[in-house]
Amino acid sequence: MVRRFPPAMIRKPLWILGSLLAFGASAQNAFADAGTPLMWATMLHLVVGNAIIGVGEGLVLAKLFSLKKLKTVVVLIAANYFSAWGGGWFLESAIVRHLHMDLNNAWTWFWVLVAATYLMTLVIEWPFVAFCLRGKDGWLRKSLMGNLVIQTLSYVLLFGWYWMASGSSLYTKMQIVPAGELSLPESVLVYFISEKDGNVYAGNFSNIKSHQIFELNSTNENDRLFVKSSSTRTNYWDLMARIEIDNNRDPKLVEIKNGLAKEAVSDWRADQNPPKYEGTWFSFGNVPRLGSAGKSDWEFETGFWPIEGLRGTSNLKNLHVHFSFETPFGAWNVRNATQLSGDDVLFQLGQNQICIFNPNTKRVSLLTYGRGPVAIIPEITNEPISKPDLPKK
Repeated sequence: MVRRFPPAMIRKPLWILGSLLAFGASAQNAFADAGTPLMWATMLHLVVGNAIIGVGEGLVLAKLFSLKKLKTVVVLIAANYFSAWGGGWFLESAIVRHLHMDLNNAWTWFWVLVAATYLMTLVIEWPFVAFCLRGKDGWLRKSLMGNLVIQTLSYVLLFGWYWMASGSSLYTKMQIVPAGELSLPESVLVYFISEKDGNVYAGNFSNIKSHQIFELNSTNENDRLFVKSSSTRTNYWDLMARIEIDNNRDPKLVEIKNGLAKEAVSDWRADQNPPKYEGTWFSFGNVPRLGSAGKSDWEFETGFWPIEGLRGTSNLKNLHVHFSFETPFGAWNVRNATQLSGDDVLFQLGQNQICIFNPNTKRVSLLTYGRGPVAIIPEITNEPISKPDLPKK
């Protein structure tokens, strides 16, 4: 028969486990400027949290089966450090790193990995629980039951701990729609570095299909496209590529197209004197407006950390939107953003996703895989038509 215990017997262990939440919350507030809440939550868990959890699990297991508290606590502290460090390394190197996570499937993968992590914890820590119960009658049944109880208890608390520190509003507050349901304005043409070959492509994924215009062979995730005032045509823009080299303070600038268009917009760093052409990593801040977007009441800003994501404010409508994605299983920065007509925002999500967002409908769509996008309004488009490079569902 399974031994039952009254709620009073687990109050102290639960209070010990709960102290992890209180300690971490204060630390996150104190050091918010030095990183994200998730970064601090992970560090606190790995360094001191495992000891606190081990104490709580050890006391619960000792109460369940009348074991020596000190021995059980020491063993389960060791189990938690081994599980968190060893299991975490295995999960990242053997599983997460090989998943093709994008806007359309990351939320599904998140919940799959939540379940996988729980099951992995049960498997990794069971031998430690069995060691505590060796020599006891029915040790196998007791160890399986005891392991299930303490791991479920601590995992629920850990899930709450990480959920509190994560940013999931991209999926909990926005609507993800397939490519084609949310499209660019027809007047806009987007140039970008393709993920598949590192070359420069152009298109708007509706009336103008994506096609290669320049063989760049980019390989660095920090590479991006940008525009600057044309060196040969007054009031025109040149399309350039910023290529990362060993000394990122002096990057290689490659001219892609001279006198590209009259309607384009540079980011605020390029307007400095002298101009600064940052790579993707530092392409954040106030979102520049292209064409008629300058008359929009919406203003947008991208943050440096993944948790800061994309923020938008409409004073006329008294609206505010914000989304981000930063979880233990994946995090995406928002970079290289441009505000378009119709209040849409074109931006790069993570390392290789070019997306569009509409704040009025709170819809987000993945347009293609690539980096460093630049939006322009061409005067006349005589570009060849080819098969689109749209993400699949």
